[in-house]
Amino acid sequence: MSRAAFDSWIASLRPTGVEVIDGLRKALPGKLDGADIKPGEAIRFGGYGEDRSLYTQPLFAPEGEEPRTVHLGVDIFAPAGAEVFTPLNARVHSSRINDNPGDYGPTIILEHAPTPGLKFHTLYGHLDRDSLKGLKPGTAFMAGEKIAELGTKRENGGWTPHLHFQIILDLGSAKGDYPGVAKRSERDKWLAICPDPARLLGLV
Repeated sequence: MSRAAFDSWIASLRPTGVEVIDGLRKALPGKLDGADIKPGEAIRFGGYGEDRSLYTQPLFAPEGEEPRTVHLGVDIFAPAGAEVFTPLNARVHSSRINDNPGDYGPTIILEHAPTPGLKFHTLYGHLDRDSLKGLKPGTAFMAGEKIAELGTKRENGGWTPHLHFQIILDLGSAKGDYPGVAKRSERDKWLAICPDPARLLGLV
């Protein structure tokens, strides 16, 4: 799908009132290395296009290669167990537990076709394992329907509890996984494939 077609659709998108995590529209700026969010505290978000130095695991920085440091999604920090909702009507494309240190942990990819000729995917990373139980490709969800819960640090790749939310215009053959961080030298290419989710999330 062309970036121009997506940009035209998203520019005309009216607010749906759906929050991917309750409280998102009142969220404050946050960082991946910040303190865990406790129940009752304001949730936090941030990170799209951010160049981060904290990706030191072999997954992101193989020896002898340029490290991947540019973040391609938005992180939404909330307590483990927080419910996650789809912002649009969707079908499950795929899911997987990505278990490398620093990885997504349990992950769901949804497919959206909001208008004729327009199809793209959203990725939800750092979920709890129970969210994937019984989940099958093709399962339909309505906008605002719960799809998952956030995982603990033990099951989400070792990170403070949060949702990695990413829009993907060209998924290729990927299933249950997709790069969420890119090399600095390839920043423009990857940000063109993975546009800023702020408008879809109601953050603008």
